[in-house]
Amino acid sequence: MAHATASAHRGAHKSRRVSPGGLWFLAPALLFITAFTVYPALSAFWLSLHSEAPFSGNSVWVGSQNYQDLLRDREFHSSLLTTLFFTLMTVPLSIGGGLLAAVLLHRTLPGIRFYRILLFLPVAVPTATAAIAWRWLYHPVVGYINYALSLFHLPPVSWLQDPNVALAAVALAVAWQQLGLNAILLLAALQSIPEDLIEAARLDGATPANIFARITLPLLSPTLFFASIVGVIHAMTTFGPIDLLTRGGPANATQVAVYRIYTEGFINFRFGYATAQAVLLFILILGFTVLQNRLERRVHYQ
Repeated sequence: MAHATASAHRGAHKSRRVSPGGLWFLAPALLFITAFTVYPALSAFWLSLHSEAPFSGNSVWVGSQNYQDLLRDREFHSSLLTTLFFTLMTVPLSIGGGLLAAVLLHRTLPGIRFYRILLFLPVAVPTATAAIAWRWLYHPVVGYINYALSLFHLPPVSWLQDPNVALAAVALAVAWQQLGLNAILLLAALQSIPEDLIEAARLDGATPANIFARITLPLLSPTLFFASIVGVIHAMTTFGPIDLLTRGGPANATQVAVYRIYTEGFINFRFGYATAQAVLLFILILGFTVLQNRLERRVHYQ
């Protein structure tokens, strides 16, 4: 009996062994990750330790000098603060609007599928096309937004020319394009909530507001956190809409960190210094992502 048990244990141990031949099937994926993720990241860090002369290809080792310069660069600090404000405006707008749209579309109404497709269309619109449309809407003279304000006898606003409102105007345009994706994700999560829970709460006398706050919202928490992580990464790396709408202006009011990196690298040709900024931005995004993942574990409802 003991011999049979020992043989069974040995057999189980053998079955759990990983065959070296199976690693060959992982080789293409590992090569892809190395070529397009690991190698560029290491190359970027290596470049950030150099000062490269423009158009010559010659680089000089400067060690941590670029990172020391970052600590004294007030314009880069200002761009990080602008990035933070931009993220705090864009993410709540896109997620809050997406949640509202998902709740409204979570109904059995005539033509509801058409409205769901219509809501998702902004995600498929190219960034350049969306930027042209928003520049037209924001036009201080013939723009539809100022026309709507005039109907209420309100003065026109220079949306993209006024440093006080330009960042909010760009954030609204970016949030609009992300809203559809968040709405579809949250709508799918709403449809996965068992109707038995909702019906039981109604029978117990719960109001729609209580059902939403105590049942629906907690069960949506995994999707909300996923949308927030994607939204933060997208907001902190947004470049196209800012370049097309304001080019970082007016008066650097919309110069986020990514646009600052672009300016240093491709206008001032300080490639090593721009790469150091990119490495620091990557670390900040990674830190936010890790923090959000830890928060998700605390409020994740099963």
